[in-house]
Parts: sequence; structure tokens; C-alpha cells
Amino acid sequence: MKARALAGIDALPDGKRRLIEAAFRLGAREGTALPSLGLRELAREAGLNHNTFYRHFRDMNDLGRTAAEMVAAQLMKELKEIPAHAKHDEDVTISTVAYFLDFVENHIDAMIVGLREMHSKDSPMRGILQQAVEDIALDRAEQIISMKLATGLERKSLQQATRAITYYMFYRALDYIESPQRRRSIHADIVGFVRTQFIGRLALQQMAAEKK
Repeated sequence: MKARALAGIDALPDGKRRLIEAAFRLGAREGTALPSLGLRELAREAGLNHNTFYRHFRDMNDLGRTAAEMVAAQLMKELKEIPAHAKHDEDVTISTVAYFLDFVENHIDAMIVGLREMHSKDSPMRGILQQAVEDIALDRAEQIISMKLATGLERKSLQQATRAITYYMFYRALDYIESPQRRRSIHADIVGFVRTQFIGRLALQQMAAEKK
């Protein structure tokens, strides 16, 4: 898989950018949680003096928070652009899933680190990353409403669907990282899950209305 810089990271001060990129590389390569990275090891990987770290971050948690926010911001920014280029609802689903898998492939180190931290109960970054996923899910729901891509589905049901879909996509990202040759089947699985969520929640909503 290939790696690509996060959008916006080039606008950061050089030292800050190099520290974030080095933290992702070390975390992915060594399997070390970001808050547990050694300051001197991180600085050496970044090609900086270790004293440079505190010019940009309060501590490792601050670095992790900044990195997580950048990943979430780029995902939300680019996901917003997909519906404008799609012809109908089905195209939006297919394009969104394809984009997400491209994102995983292009930011492999960031995804490996983020997925590990998000599922570690002892990680101080867990809450930050989970909130980022919640923000992505809520943003997707609002976009779907504004573009009238799921008419008939109530806001609460739609938000439940996008939350389940977002968590599932991140879960399947690990499968893609481990087996990139399975991209086609993973893409099909996610698209099927997305459609099942919307159809199923609409059916449940209609059943609830009939009981009233």
C-alpha cells in the first residue's frame, strides 16, 4: 500500500508536521501506542532535537489529539464532495465506500495507529478518536438530509444508521489493511451493509408507525 500526506499537514510548522508523521510511522511500525512513544525516539525519527517537541505539543496526548482531528477533518471534507459528483443514491454509496478504502490505503500508518488506539480501553486517545467517528457519522447524516438522499427516514433513525455504518467501515478497514487483495469483496460487503442499514431502519420505522 502507498502512503500520502494528510491534507493540511503541509500548512503546519515544519517541526510539528515532522513529529506527527514520525509518530504515525513509529506507532505503525513498532506497534507502540502514541502516548507511550519515547520522546527521544520520536525526535530521532523526525530528525529533530528532542527539545523541539515542547514547542509544538504539551505532551503525547496533545500530539495524538491533533493527529486524530486532522484525520477526521480530511475525511469529512472529502466525503462531502462525493454526492455532488454522483448521479443517484446508489452511486453515492459506491463512491463513498471506494473513497474510504482509498483513504485507508493512502494513510496506512495513520489508520493502523488510529484503529489500535480507538479499540484500546486503556488508551487516553480512545475518547478523542471515538468522538471523531461520531462527528463523521453526524456530519454524514446531516449531508444526507440536506441532499434528500434518504427521504422518508426520520432524523433519529438516519443518525443511528450513519453511526452504525461509520463504525462498520472503520472495522472493515483493518481487513483491508491486512488483505488489500480482497478490496473488491470488502467494498461489496460494506456497500451491502450500508443498504441494509437504510432499508432495515426504514422498515422498523414503518412498523413502529403502524402500531400506533
